[in-house]
Amino acid sequence: MTVTELTDGVVLLRAHTEADLPAIVEQCTDPESLRWTTVPRPYDAGAAEAFLALTRQEWSIPGRGRWWAIEWLERPTGASAFAGTIDLRPRGGGSAEVGFGLHPQARGHGLAARALRLVCRWWWERGGQRVTWMALAGNLASWRVAWACGFVRHTSLPAHIPHPDGLADAWLASLGPQDDLDRPASPWLEPVARASGAVRLRAWRDEDAASCEPGDSPSHFMPPGAEPTPATFDGWVLRRRDRMSLGQSVHWCIADAADDRACGDLCLILEGQQPGTAEVGYVVFPSARGRGLASGALRLAIEHAWRDGSDGGLGLRRLGARTVTDNDTSARVLRRAGFVEWGREPESCARDDGSHDDLRHWVLLRDD
Repeated sequence: MTVTELTDGVVLLRAHTEADLPAIVEQCTDPESLRWTTVPRPYDAGAAEAFLALTRQEWSIPGRGRWWAIEWLERPTGASAFAGTIDLRPRGGGSAEVGFGLHPQARGHGLAARALRLVCRWWWERGGQRVTWMALAGNLASWRVAWACGFVRHTSLPAHIPHPDGLADAWLASLGPQDDLDRPASPWLEPVARASGAVRLRAWRDEDAASCEPGDSPSHFMPPGAEPTPATFDGWVLRRRDRMSLGQSVHWCIADAADDRACGDLCLILEGQQPGTAEVGYVVFPSARGRGLASGALRLAIEHAWRDGSDGGLGLRRLGARTVTDNDTSARVLRRAGFVEWGREPESCARDDGSHDDLRHWVLLRDD
């Protein structure tokens, strides 16, 4: 069967050829490919030849998987013509699962999203009803491609994908012909860097794990796991990056403006809130307390929250916060920022000793 070629003028989806074999090996031995995919280990020329034979066999059978090589038509001088692979595997009833991966030289140029749109439209034209995307949980690069094409994340499946390192959790998203392939279905919130005086708000970095400290706050001060430690940092920061990718919250690292050392976390939670509102949360590491970093960080976050979306902000109208009665330090930070306490929930939070503390509710309005 002849491979159906698809193009948008920037990428060309075509049959794989023997000329692609060296670049296929390079892609499948790249550290990111090994981390996030289930390609055979080790991957050599023989494995690439077996893959080439598989793609040809699949195309020769009606209703089986369709595999395309992604060619970068407007590639820079010296870049390989082979930019990666995308495949579509029909599952019956108009449903199909998509997979894709790019050669390292081709990443970061929007090529995978272009290829994904071409394949989805090809499937719709043939009566397809649904395309499903699945990836190892944590693969934000792959999710950004699906997100850019309008896919909606549905769930995380525990221990779902066999991987050389063991069973891995999977993220699942899908798209239908009625959805907009050219526009994300939800915002991907970014922690815009801001600074003033001794404090700087910026994105969390992997190397910030070394600056985290064991938390010493009573358990009823904040939700379990809210304070990052060196031992929990990898999972902690992934959950926050994931929430931002789903438009649920924004998370900043509170950093020392002098040396950029991580000193705490500040978040604005939009999930579960009314439109135009968010809940504030923050924590400062023990060694960084008493220097006004929480107050400075909160002022910067408030400015970002009020700033219009067209100007890079969130365009919010209302911020809320919650503290327990005996958390006087957090209450002082909120009062200095202009928050007003409007109510309490009696005996709402359980202490370690079995007693209960009241929950205090705070609010700040943009027009105040």
